[in-house]
Amino acid sequence: MENLVVVLRRLNNLFFIIFLSLNSCIENNDEAQKVVFNSITINYSEINFESIYKVKNSKFVDQWINYFELNQIIEQLNNEDYSSLVDNKKYLLRFFNGIKKTIPNNINNSEIKSRLTVIETDFLKFESKLSSYEIEDKTKTKMVKKINNSFSNLNFQIDKLLEKQEINLD
Repeated sequence: MENLVVVLRRLNNLFFIIFLSLNSCIENNDEAQKVVFNSITINYSEINFESIYKVKNSKFVDQWINYFELNQIIEQLNNEDYSSLVDNKKYLLRFFNGIKKTIPNNINNSEIKSRLTVIETDFLKFESKLSSYEIEDKTKTKMVKKINNSFSNLNFQIDKLLEKQEINLD
C-alpha cells in the first residue's frame, strides 16, 4: 500500500509539472501572437498618398471619362486642394450618380457599384466636415487617406474582374 501511495504522489507531482509546463507554453504562445498581431497592424499615418493601387489594365478605364475625373479629384485632395469639395454636395451626388451610370459593360457589376458607393460616402462625409466647420489638418489627412484606400479597393476590384474575364476567355 505504501508503494502505491508513493507512486501516486510521484504521478501527482509529474502531472503538476506537466500542467505548469503546458500553462507556461500557452502563455508564451499568447504573448507571441500579440507580438505578431501588433507587427501586422497597419499604421495608416505612415502610408504615403502615392501608395494608391493603380489599375494595371488601364485600357478599359482610359475610356471611362468619369473614372478619369474621379482620379483627378483624388489627386487634388492628395495635393491638399479641397476646393472641389467645399459646399459641393449637389455636384458630388450628381457626379457619383453619373459615374455609376457610365460604368463600362465589362466591369459593370455589383462589386464595382458597391466600391463606388463607399467612395461616394467617404466624399460626402469629407464634404460635410469641410463645409460645416473648420477641421484640423490631421482630420483632413485621415479623410483623404480613407478616400485613397477606398479608391485603391475599387482599382483592385477592377483588376480582379478583368483578370477573371481573361481567364474565362482562355
